[in-house]
Amino acid sequence: MKKIFKLSLIIFILLLFQANSLCYADFSIDNYKSELSSNILMTSAEINNFNKKIKGIISLKTFKDKISREDLEKLIFQNDDYFPLYIDSAYYEHQDFTNNIVINDMNTIRYAITLKRVNVRTFPTLLKATYSRDSSGFDQFQETTFEINEPILVLTEDKSGYWLFVQGKNYNGWILKKEVAFFKNKKDFTNYIGSLNANFITTTSSKSRLTFDTGEYQDVNMGTKFILQEKTPINSYWKVEVPIRDKSGIVSFVTGQIPTSDAVYQYLPYTRKDIIDQAFKMLNQPYGWGGENGFHDCSSFVQDIFKTFGFTFPRNADIQELLPGNRFSFRDLGYNERLIIIKKLKPGALLFMPDHVMLYLGYFDNSAYVINDITSYYQNGYLVRDYKVAVTDIISARRANSKSFLESLTTAVEIP
Repeated sequence: MKKIFKLSLIIFILLLFQANSLCYADFSIDNYKSELSSNILMTSAEINNFNKKIKGIISLKTFKDKISREDLEKLIFQNDDYFPLYIDSAYYEHQDFTNNIVINDMNTIRYAITLKRVNVRTFPTLLKATYSRDSSGFDQFQETTFEINEPILVLTEDKSGYWLFVQGKNYNGWILKKEVAFFKNKKDFTNYIGSLNANFITTTSSKSRLTFDTGEYQDVNMGTKFILQEKTPINSYWKVEVPIRDKSGIVSFVTGQIPTSDAVYQYLPYTRKDIIDQAFKMLNQPYGWGGENGFHDCSSFVQDIFKTFGFTFPRNADIQELLPGNRFSFRDLGYNERLIIIKKLKPGALLFMPDHVMLYLGYFDNSAYVINDITSYYQNGYLVRDYKVAVTDIISARRANSKSFLESLTTAVEIP
């Protein structure tokens, strides 16, 4: 599934569509947002029930304590058919990572937490993999990223001891061992998850600065959760628990602080206005394939927006397209039938076309607009390059096959 997704996505990005930096000149952003409803769309309890229906999410608390060789190999080598490709400009028909990985007949699960934003890799290597020799394309071994405070299951490691193969709630892959700390046992791990879902704040800014008494800091992305030390802010800062590792690699916690302007207690209210407000906080932010350089691709852009309301989305666009909600299929529909659906959709709906997801804004002056994290598309016969979060007119934006984004849509989902 990942192979199909990544191959088609790279072709899609390089050949098919282009980001428009200013497709929204015909309407006022401020006036548009001021007219959006602030009515609650779903309560926290309703969102929790919605999350239970979402496919592609793993329960870390109830995951088995041991995993067999067969099941582990299925997870680790599910991406083994990425080859052939270039690794740091050298061509490989295939590269065997089997001998570098510790796999027992039965493998005991360990429990850990991320100490920073970490890159999740297809294989235990930092080497860049591309489909062209000049290495100008996206790194195919870059799967995604996990934010700080991400509880993870450690399924095994490589023989060097530098890499861990881990399972997060919605993704798995290889991360550097030095970037995590271990819990002593499963009970401590599950207790931490419980606290992280009870007494916490969620960051709501595009980037929020987590600072320490030492003067050190980390920048964290939208939708990151921290356990609170004090429910009441002190001097306009939330005091939060931040994981660190001791000399033996075991987790302990220190105090950090985040400005109250960058985070809310638990979650934002889920309203149509807040959905759009959260999206526009990332306007013009650079594109980041698989979360590279601390930024987003199309599906992680959507994922982080909805994290601020308490949703737990799958990582990739093809699985997000299966989300429950009010669903509309565009398959086998003509242009006018598609336009009828678009005009009826509410702002904040998710729009999907092959390997891409967009957040619907509305229909204005004979144009339909979305905000999305994209690279490039064709307009008036020209390829325009943006590589950032942008507002796009899906009627005028076209793919290389001359079909507009509207004509390429497969599914729309309103939540609720």
